Amino acid sequence: MVRWIKRIGITVLAVLLLASLVSWWVLKQTRVIPDFYVQATQTSPPDTEAASQKLEANVAKLEQDVAKIGSWEAIFSEGDINAWLIEQLPLKFKQLQTAGAKDPRISILQNHLLAATHYTDARIDTVISCQLHVELTEEPNLLAVHISKLKAGAVSLPITQFMDSLRAEAAKGGLEIRWDRTESGHTALVHIPKEHLGYAHSPVIIESIRMIEGAIILSGYTGSKTQNGYEPRSPVYQFVTHQPIENRKAQTGSDLESLPAGR
Repeated sequence: MVRWIKRIGITVLAVLLLASLVSWWVLKQTRVIPDFYVQATQTSPPDTEAASQKLEANVAKLEQDVAKIGSWEAIFSEGDINAWLIEQLPLKFKQLQTAGAKDPRISILQNHLLAATHYTDARIDTVISCQLHVELTEEPNLLAVHISKLKAGAVSLPITQFMDSLRAEAAKGGLEIRWDRTESGHTALVHIPKEHLGYAHSPVIIESIRMIEGAIILSGYTGSKTQNGYEPRSPVYQFVTHQPIENRKAQTGSDLESLPAGR
């Protein structure tokens, strides 16, 4: 009996030791800082206020261009965006710092964007990061945002536990998010209104979103086109589980036609 108790005690101690080592390793991994975040925090523009104002000026110009009938284009640089995050985000989105997030940064590469923020609470001090890839879809102004490599330090996080929160936060800003499940994970389908009471002319259609080294290029047109209509000029995402509006309408129409008369 004594030997049996000793064996149980040794087993329990071994399990506790292993659990402690795993917890220590996980904690250490959460403190790994992504290389791009280190570089982004160390290479801020020398005059962040001026760069932030440049970004706001580019946004204001885009709003003016979009208000006119015809084509428009805007370029937003990585440096200007990061400067705005430094200067304006703490002032305009204080709730983020209250929630524990601070010092967000982005890095724009060919065809995708890396984003990260320093996050702290009573239990953890880490850098949360992810990779974003944006494509147009066959539906005008329905953007497909693929979120991958979501991590706390070097520890992978499941995007599924954040889906409802992302949808709720987007709704506060007037954006609708739906989700399309692919083999590589979940893709957020974000609807950008093409008609709005605040628009001087409509529809406002996005034709291209391109990411190149250090910049995002956005282009489109305002007003009805007499020929061709919507023609995406950048890669188009192929739906997996989501059904396009046209298909839903066609299916609804065929369903109605198949109903017996009088019903």
